[in-house]
Amino acid sequence: MMDALMRKRPEQTEQTENDLKQAFWKLYAAKPIEQITVSEIAQLAGYNRGTFYLHFQDIYDVLSTIEHDLLQQMSSCVETCMQRLDAGDEPIDCMQGVLDFYTKQREYVVVLLGPHGDPAFTAQLKSLLKPLWLTYVLHKEPKKSEQETDLMLEYTLSGALFMISRWLQNPHGVSPEKLLHLVYHFALQR
Repeated sequence: MMDALMRKRPEQTEQTENDLKQAFWKLYAAKPIEQITVSEIAQLAGYNRGTFYLHFQDIYDVLSTIEHDLLQQMSSCVETCMQRLDAGDEPIDCMQGVLDFYTKQREYVVVLLGPHGDPAFTAQLKSLLKPLWLTYVLHKEPKKSEQETDLMLEYTLSGALFMISRWLQNPHGVSPEKLLHLVYHFALQR
């Protein structure tokens, strides 16, 4: 019966889910996920616990949904970047699209890559960026073993993500263009 009700009002269902996700995010940005309750989310969103459970299995399901949406957007961004590189664009110009994504999703990225963030999200983000790094960043390197390549990937990706995350926390004093040059120089040129 609930499925039929949810299908009849997709706009309302989507709005309810967005309200619940926003309420969750307000709480998650302020405290670790282990300290968040379904009751808090539902109350903050203006719904009851039953409504929460119509849309999500638990608190971790909300986080997973948000992360999945962000990773899908990032995947599209990386794909566009790789197409531009294949067409001959300069790496730093393509990186602008990636930085634009991070800037647009700042409120999420800062938290997810921060101290209370989800290490699984960071790992998934690195995994998503690895093909880009392998094809366009590390291709200039002399032939390395698989272990050496994995270590180089970890080092450069971690450094780039950390630099962007720190900049998003406090972007004053460093322009987006300067940040791109710093990431390019330190993470890509070594």
